[in-house]
Amino acid sequence: MSTYTPVLTEKLSEYPIPELWRRGTSGLTLESAAYDAMHGFDLTPPDIIDGNTTLNDALLILNKMHMRTCFVVNENNVFQGIISKARLSSSYVLKVAAKLGLKREDLMVSDVMITLAQLHTVPRNMVEHSYVGDILQTMQSAGHEFLLVMDKPNNVLCGFFDLISLAKQVACPIRQAKLAGTFSEIFDSLWHHSEI
Repeated sequence: MSTYTPVLTEKLSEYPIPELWRRGTSGLTLESAAYDAMHGFDLTPPDIIDGNTTLNDALLILNKMHMRTCFVVNENNVFQGIISKARLSSSYVLKVAAKLGLKREDLMVSDVMITLAQLHTVPRNMVEHSYVGDILQTMQSAGHEFLLVMDKPNNVLCGFFDLISLAKQVACPIRQAKLAGTFSEIFDSLWHHSEI
């Protein structure tokens, strides 16, 4: 005998169909709770891709699965970084190919991903007391494309923010100036006029 009880259901036909799905309107504003805009892992685990996947295959996977972002793992399923459709389609890929002396077709996701060393986190309890505007300002001023959310007592990743996705949801233009992290990035930017 089961210890569970059935829940009450209702007929879908009782609701006006146009009101069920409001496509393109997230309802988020800069004053919305930041937690509402976070891509949380509580119910949906992050999408992952192997770092040894070719760029063409990765782009195909992201397009077919309608994903903008994937977490990159190694052969042992250990988190290595993040890759996005925007990065896979950017001139950054050609810059990396030239630097490594490879063709674009020979590059792997792990060659162009945003590595763990480049990613930053924010504590979950801070997110729970912040607004979308606070997170957007933080990401834009620091040049973060992604901001991971850490459940501090357990040291477990519980979600992330994606700058482009967040800006689209609140219809806010992105004013991001990527900061140089190393002397070689400053040199390349000044001497070769390359992107950071």
